[in-house]
Amino acid sequence: MPYGELCKNYKPEILVCPNCGGKLSYRYTVSNKLIQFTNGKVFRIKNLGYGCQNCDDHHIYVSQTANKLCFKGYTYSAKIVCWVAYYKEKRLGRDAICDIFSTKGIEVSDRNVDILYQKYLSYATLNHLKTIPEAYERMLKEFNQIRLSIDVITIEERVFLIVYDFFSCELLALKSFHTIKDENIKEFLSSFLNPSLNVTVIASVRKDSSFIPLLKSVCPPTTKFISFSKF
Repeated sequence: MPYGELCKNYKPEILVCPNCGGKLSYRYTVSNKLIQFTNGKVFRIKNLGYGCQNCDDHHIYVSQTANKLCFKGYTYSAKIVCWVAYYKEKRLGRDAICDIFSTKGIEVSDRNVDILYQKYLSYATLNHLKTIPEAYERMLKEFNQIRLSIDVITIEERVFLIVYDFFSCELLALKSFHTIKDENIKEFLSSFLNPSLNVTVIASVRKDSSFIPLLKSVCPPTTKFISFSKF
């Protein structure tokens, strides 16, 4: 199938400058790459960067939806990376993992299985009690507000939570839990979401019947939620 029929363009979820309230307009395409997804299909994903017409800050705002689809520098979806971690936790070897992916139409070499797992570990071992407060400090200094993007990836009953800086798209934390009902999820969220904090916006996965109410229960009541677009 031609790439033109498999192309997805993503604008920022907000088109109003958080500093002055002015209109954001297109500046340039931040990323344009082919990504392989868990259904075996490959899409060209374009993340369109927008800037403020009034502020001379050169800041580029991008799509949180496009950003969450894959980790920076990789052409496999974030869910494929989490799948690798899930199978590794089950002590499956590289060949077995490659065989499973092959049945799903996903082309991954045994070498890439190791590379993707190392990428997962590099994020899973981040100290979120350090990375998130540092991000808060940067956001408050530059924008006088806190905005986060939180993704939820579910594989079987396993749940992977990924936290991003909304403005820079930097990945701040990646944690896995046994189920969505794991009590440790609320403890994790409460460690960086506090009603006294100026958390103004959270871009989240979707109107999830279990996760979203849990997320809202630990957020300031004035927090605005933006749902990711369905892919």
